[in-house]
Amino acid sequence: MNTTRYPHLDKAAAGRPFDQIGVEFWPSKPTTRRGLTCAVLRPGVIDDDADEFFAWGYCWLLAAALHEVTGWSYGLVERRREDGWEWTHVGVITPAGRFLDIRGCHDRDRLTATLTDGYGMPTRIRTGTFTDLRDAMGMPEDTEPDWWLATLGEPILTDVVRYFAAHVLDFYTAAVLEVA
Repeated sequence: MNTTRYPHLDKAAAGRPFDQIGVEFWPSKPTTRRGLTCAVLRPGVIDDDADEFFAWGYCWLLAAALHEVTGWSYGLVERRREDGWEWTHVGVITPAGRFLDIRGCHDRDRLTATLTDGYGMPTRIRTGTFTDLRDAMGMPEDTEPDWWLATLGEPILTDVVRYFAAHVLDFYTAAVLEVA
């Protein structure tokens, strides 16, 4: 049900369910799998565009929104390169120690093994603070934890990301609460 928690989505939806509207995101860089320069996201609908956007380029938006609402630590997916660890993806770490992102709530050991096989190099999921995420992303030291809000530009985009965070938390509630 639409609520005033998302006033800009409420206005755009004009009484329709949020999942029936499409909101265009024009990211500053293309996504890394399909190279999308525009993603049309239907709030709360985890389809190919949402997966592409939140798993292949803008995972940090969803992770920041999840962190904002829960306070949970960031989970930084990193792979080992010759010169050190390289950040590749981010989600949050649930109180049960699982990794939560757009694709679900994952057992960290199994996900690490899957990613190590997929990348063909050692991979880890490191529990981190905002400072760890900021450093991994190469942001300036004076970057504030709510930096992600300014990257969106339009208030409706903030509503969409926050709505996705709420949806992911609701959708994966049983797995979030399950002990790893």
